[in-house]
Amino acid sequence: MKQPYKIGSLKQWVLISFILVSLPLIFAISYTVMEVSDYSKKSQATLFKAVQETESTRIILERLASMERNIRQIQLFGKSVFFKLYQQNRHEFLNQMTSLSLLNIDMQLVKQLQVLKNNEGTLHLYILNKLTGDNSKLTQEDINSFDNLTKQAKVLLDDAEKRVSEKSASLSVSVQAFTKQLIYLAIFSVALTQLIALIFVRLLTRPINDIALAIRTLGDEGFERSISIRGPRDLKELGADLEWLRLKLGSLENEKKQFIRNVSHELKTPLATLKEGTDLLSENVVGELNTEQQEIIQLMKISNITINDLVGNLLEYQRSISTKITFNSSTFKLESLITRVTDEYELLLRSKNITLESNLESTQINADYEKLKIIISNVFSNALKYSPENGSIRLMLSSHKNIITLTIEDQGTGINKDIEQLMFTEFFRGNPSSDWKIKASGLGLALVRHYLEIHQGTIRLLPSSKKYCGARFSIHLPQK
Repeated sequence: MKQPYKIGSLKQWVLISFILVSLPLIFAISYTVMEVSDYSKKSQATLFKAVQETESTRIILERLASMERNIRQIQLFGKSVFFKLYQQNRHEFLNQMTSLSLLNIDMQLVKQLQVLKNNEGTLHLYILNKLTGDNSKLTQEDINSFDNLTKQAKVLLDDAEKRVSEKSASLSVSVQAFTKQLIYLAIFSVALTQLIALIFVRLLTRPINDIALAIRTLGDEGFERSISIRGPRDLKELGADLEWLRLKLGSLENEKKQFIRNVSHELKTPLATLKEGTDLLSENVVGELNTEQQEIIQLMKISNITINDLVGNLLEYQRSISTKITFNSSTFKLESLITRVTDEYELLLRSKNITLESNLESTQINADYEKLKIIISNVFSNALKYSPENGSIRLMLSSHKNIITLTIEDQGTGINKDIEQLMFTEFFRGNPSSDWKIKASGLGLALVRHYLEIHQGTIRLLPSSKKYCGARFSIHLPQK
């Protein structure tokens, strides 16, 4: 069923962010379109007016030239035909003067037009009086009077053309200023858009990063830190689900710890009793035992050792995950610790008739004695467990450039490539040894890696050799 649209969801946040990011660009585009349209209209009006002034002035100049030509023709041929042409040209001249006056022109041009019109009117009255009088002959002086009018009209034309050039130059300057303004607006809009986009990217990715951090914290640090996600509603709900999962996993973890603690402690008491009992029997406290009974006692001792190792690993694992590990450093000879560990497994070595080859260089180290004992004991017991009857185990200890290297090799079945990455994980058990009747806990190598990390050491699996075809572990520790 389709979920109802929730206010504050990630979908709505993305939609709002898209709208807000688009607003500066929409405003910039709209403003640019309106400004360009307005500027285009003003430019066209300005240029049209300037061109119209120039064209009208040119027509006025042409009419004056035609009127002057008509007057010269009247002087030569009389006024019969040419006076009518003169009247027509003068009528067009006056109409053009009137049209130009109606334009929204500056006062200087108005004054010049008025002077020209007055001069032309005076000259026209003079010509009419002379042509209607007894002496209708026009003199050269009368004709030359039109030259003054023509000169005035040429001045008007020159001024009009100058104004066209000035307005064109002004428009060019305005275009440059307007272009700069649009460039600044575009830069500002893009910068504002990027700023808004960065803000929303931060707002949207922060809860996602918080969720990723919460998941990593669950895997790395455990289940103590509560999870609270701020942001869109659906991401908040996901955070709430993670918090529920954290509480559930924390509860399961506590139950697991409690179970391990109870089982380990419950096993300790009967194991201690079993050890005491087998020791008393082997010492013939309750009577001398025959050879078969002694062999049974030896088997019981071996089983007791292996079970104690398993329970010890369980308890040690419980302590490592439930309490803060303390580092009790001291300086001691590492070869002595290794010898002590191998002596504890002497009975098991004899039971499988395994030869121990030791090449231990005298080496001092500053470390936690008990934790190193657990590291060596677990790796050595694995080698013993997987070694075949009548096999051999080799221990080599050396130091070079303040790095101590301990190599433990056996002749067992080795470790498959597909489980190399899993063998140091908790509760992982590899291929069981057919000679080992008690199953492993899967905690030995996990504790080894954990305690080596505390010592800033490492462990790695070496390739098998011709003689030692089983597992070959190399432990590296800093010689502090």
